[in-house]
Amino acid sequence: MNIHNYRKALVIIVICCFARAAQVSQAGPLRVHPKNPLYFADDSGAAIYLGGHQIFVDLQDNSFNKEFIRSKRRTLDWNKYLDFAEQYNLNYLRNWVIWSTGSGSMAPVNNAVAFPMPYKRVKGHGRANDGGLKFDLYQFEDAFFQRMHRRCQDLQPRGIYVSIMLFEVYGFLGGEACGDPPQTLWDGNVFNKRNNINGIDVDYDGDGRGIEFFYAKDKRILDLQKAYVKKVIDTVNDLDNVMYEIANELYAPDWQYEMIDYIKRYEKTKPKQHLVMMSAGGRLASGGWRQIGKDKVTKSVADCFAVAGSWESGRHRKKDPPANNTGKPAIVDMDHVAPGSDDVAFVWSAFTRGYHFNLYDKPFESPGAEGPTWERIRYNVGKTVEYADKVNLVNMRPRDDLSSTRFCLAKPPHEYIVYQPGRSSFTVSGLKPGGLYRYEWYDAGRHEVIKHGQITASNSAKSFTPANKGTVLYLKYLGQSN
Repeated sequence: MNIHNYRKALVIIVICCFARAAQVSQAGPLRVHPKNPLYFADDSGAAIYLGGHQIFVDLQDNSFNKEFIRSKRRTLDWNKYLDFAEQYNLNYLRNWVIWSTGSGSMAPVNNAVAFPMPYKRVKGHGRANDGGLKFDLYQFEDAFFQRMHRRCQDLQPRGIYVSIMLFEVYGFLGGEACGDPPQTLWDGNVFNKRNNINGIDVDYDGDGRGIEFFYAKDKRILDLQKAYVKKVIDTVNDLDNVMYEIANELYAPDWQYEMIDYIKRYEKTKPKQHLVMMSAGGRLASGGWRQIGKDKVTKSVADCFAVAGSWESGRHRKKDPPANNTGKPAIVDMDHVAPGSDDVAFVWSAFTRGYHFNLYDKPFESPGAEGPTWERIRYNVGKTVEYADKVNLVNMRPRDDLSSTRFCLAKPPHEYIVYQPGRSSFTVSGLKPGGLYRYEWYDAGRHEVIKHGQITASNSAKSFTPANKGTVLYLKYLGQSN
């Protein structure tokens, strides 16, 4: 290539990059698609499927087994995570925050303190449990919200959406005990009276946990919660690629409803309105566990939701979820369904039954501990994003009746995506007799297309035989065969 052509190619690349960034930034916030409420939409009108990823705490530097250590802080290499998401063609990240600084500076193993926190540390009031200055719960820490905005903004030109977890529960419980004497996440929580200058403590029963934060009748606590939510909304309202998740694995449905209502009322006063997601449960005030009933989640005013693994007699955990017929986008989040699983069948069973998918993964928490099976499932999540872009998703519905595998997303007779978890032959029905179809076989185990071509459907039903176990068949009608 001569220098003139090289410069011309470089200009084209730069223009395309700017065009893509402009397209994403001008697409508008996600909303539920008006024609197909299983999926999302933006200003383009296209149906949008989310295939995503989460790690544990990606907003703050924290002590929880992060790969990179700098200046005695364990930090996530954010740029590496961005490249990771793009490498696997992911278009969604579930953001995680932590409301505890961790086990404290005395802990010999996790000697890093989570940073930044939402509240400002102030002088003149002594030291918190982690050895740093105490927090003022009425002063926000700008560094926390600046990082939140910057990281959400970093995702936007890459076409990646993000759900912002407003509250998490585990920083209000025990866990992460180590050191001498042992310390817990509650020891480092900003709402532990030993860590703030305001005399506020939500461990009302003195059991060494502060989960009562989510069940408090104290108006001061509710006001602080809403002030935080308001600050988050003010921070990211200018962005199109965000939505809000109320809390991770919390019961408290009445409190969650109140927070959803508050977000919607406040965002009406702002330039942009974003979706609100509700997860399905379930820490109680006692610290125990209860899933929120399906109807309480799906019929709430939340715009979308994450399913519970125990719903429908545990069918989500059995990789046989019922077709999503709730009238709302639903996410199979592996954090709630089968944390620690790298089974590709979860990805395709969810996709063909009308769900979005989110993988709970630990590529930066336990480097080297996850092998080829995790590579495989990451690539498969990205492949569902690719197929969702390829088909006319607005018209696609889960149709268990159109394939003997029962895993079928289709608009008969025009397009089909069929998953066969086994290797036996299966039938596809609803085809156009005499129709010419383009076909493509995708091998989920090898995460690659292994065969493609054209076939003619002599009848409305046709048998197919996969080459391997765990394959996906894509069919597209091209017209009548001559």
